Amino acid sequence: MAKNYVPTIGMEVHAQLRTRSKMFCSCSSSFGDPPNTHLCPVCLGLPGTLPMVNHQAVILGLRAARALSCTIHPIAQFARKNYFYPDLPKGYQISMYEHPVGSDGELEVIDSMADKRRMIGIERVHLEEDTAKLFHESEAGSLIDFNRAGVPLIEIVSRPDIVSAGEAVKYLKELRRLLRFLGISDANMDEGSFRCEVNVSVHPEDSEEFGTKVEIKNLNSFRAVERSIEYEIQRQTALYRTGSEVRQATMGWDEKTGVTVHQRYKEDAPEYRYFPEPDIPDLVFEGSLLDESTVDMADIPVNRIRSLIERFGVPPTSADLLVSGTGSPVDNPYFVADFFEEAVQNCGAQCTQTVNLMVGTVFEFVNRTGITLDQTDLTAKKLAMVTKMVMRDELSSTNAKAIVMKILEEGGKVKDIVMREGLVQVTDQDELTTLAKEIIEENEQAVESVRKGRENAIGALVGAAMKKSGGQADPKRLNELFREMLLKKR
Repeated sequence: MAKNYVPTIGMEVHAQLRTRSKMFCSCSSSFGDPPNTHLCPVCLGLPGTLPMVNHQAVILGLRAARALSCTIHPIAQFARKNYFYPDLPKGYQISMYEHPVGSDGELEVIDSMADKRRMIGIERVHLEEDTAKLFHESEAGSLIDFNRAGVPLIEIVSRPDIVSAGEAVKYLKELRRLLRFLGISDANMDEGSFRCEVNVSVHPEDSEEFGTKVEIKNLNSFRAVERSIEYEIQRQTALYRTGSEVRQATMGWDEKTGVTVHQRYKEDAPEYRYFPEPDIPDLVFEGSLLDESTVDMADIPVNRIRSLIERFGVPPTSADLLVSGTGSPVDNPYFVADFFEEAVQNCGAQCTQTVNLMVGTVFEFVNRTGITLDQTDLTAKKLAMVTKMVMRDELSSTNAKAIVMKILEEGGKVKDIVMREGLVQVTDQDELTTLAKEIIEENEQAVESVRKGRENAIGALVGAAMKKSGGQADPKRLNELFREMLLKKR
């Protein structure tokens, strides 16, 4: 009988910190400018130059480590990571080794579909500078853009706690959301400001010993991460089952063919000859540094999701959407979640209708138009007013959505739109009774099904009545009337 193999996955994430200048000089760290326009003797590593640490980068690195519940060490130390490659203008990279910013943290990952939570361990968080960017234009040679050299990065190394490709993507998305929401990084994968490398191994499910680790580099999308991990799990499992060896190696991902591609073997850990950076004093984390890097843990996205679930009874999937940043301006990713909470508090009641309008109408508009919620005429008070009218049976749910969409698209006051469009819900008993009788006369087949005990057919009658009334009739009362007229007479 073939053995079952289980994967072990760890992630290394590099995120560009949200600063105006580079890590050790005043050159701009902006993206997309002409090549080799953000240069100076410091970031080019010219002789006689000295680095000066970017204060804001240190604050952001500390904030990330604290948000990830890391142990913050009293002292962090920059180190030289020595290796030769054309993208290193100094011949070494300034990073951290023995004394990172923080270690032994964790990130909570919520699976909103299954309403499950998992804690993924964080091994370390440290600061470093980015390398230059290589362009392999032709066989004749490569081009180098030094704009990126020296840009401040934070590296976040997870423990090998991830157990599937799907969970790896959830971890990355949650980490990216945390960095963006706390203003630590823009984390735009298409700009290279959020990059990851994956370490994958498999081992027999009845063994506690990990298999041989394979690293996958240059993954620039969540889709690439998921597909590459799935492929590598299958590849390694197939090798073990045929008695072959899995060798420690670095692999690349070929998106077109959907396979990992061998780059080089790694018989031993690379020897980078780390030693303390002699030109930069140790970072001492005390006083103002700790004060400036304070994190309100209530603002951590997973905690905000939990708050929506526990305080307002929002379903997990909807809570995740409300804290996704969709529809929020870039400078305030919590805008939509704050908007929702204000609307619910203005309603003074349960949030079901508000959730439905946000998820089913507001997000539909935002996704279709690309317009953020703050750019529309819809306010939390207007949304609360619509919700109250639904709760008082003055509006149907369908018409409530139509009103919210009108405000999003054209603006206006709720009452003006209701009156202009004639959307007030009909609740008059005599009018509804007359409508129900007409529908019964016009739908003999559905009526017969109801009388034979098929109560689901009442829905067809209610639908027909709603259509005839232009969506203005009270569907709850119609349902009751059809039951009274057709079922109680049997």
